[in-house]
Amino acid sequence: MSSEIKIEKNASEVYQPESPDDARQVIRSKKDLSGAKLAGYPLNNLNASSAILRKTDLSGADLSHSVLVNPNFYKANLHNAAVHNTLFLGGDLVKSSFNEANLCECLLVGVDAQNASFKGTNLKNAYFISANLQNADFSGADLTNAKLATSDVTGADFSDAILNNMRTLKTNWLKAKAPPATLPKPIIELPKWAWAVLIGGFLGGISLMIYGILRKQRSK
Repeated sequence: MSSEIKIEKNASEVYQPESPDDARQVIRSKKDLSGAKLAGYPLNNLNASSAILRKTDLSGADLSHSVLVNPNFYKANLHNAAVHNTLFLGGDLVKSSFNEANLCECLLVGVDAQNASFKGTNLKNAYFISANLQNADFSGADLTNAKLATSDVTGADFSDAILNNMRTLKTNWLKAKAPPATLPKPIIELPKWAWAVLIGGFLGGISLMIYGILRKQRSK
């Protein structure tokens, strides 16, 4: 569980990128952009590791088709942002707001999204794998065809969420604050050894992809 981090900066201490291209360079260099104003910035196709975007205003920004490894979006504002087709591998999404954002076709693996808000968010065909979703708010979200595997939904609110054809694996809906009126059907159960093989191959593929991305960045 992520600890509460008090982030209070004077205006003079906040680094404000001069342009979207400047923001890309700064994010890739892992410079602290806590509190920066990046609303509406086109940052699509961004490949970055350990980006620091705590309390950053990314409302209406475009982060689609990106690969974000261990990003820090603590209390970030991504209201109405375009984040579709993006891979989140680990990272801190605690108390972040994705209200009415587009996260369809996203893959979120091992993220900590405690107390995050996904009100009215488009999560069609999204995957949450081993995610911490304690006390997250999915009220009114569209989770059509979404997959939720081995994730913690303790205290989560799914009231009025659209769950058409959603599938889950090892999800304890009894711990949710407001579970779905009709529980999603389970993903087809496989023997433990089969899951180990599939997950191992999946993570291996992601690792190779990330290695290629980071190597490409270092060569620039």
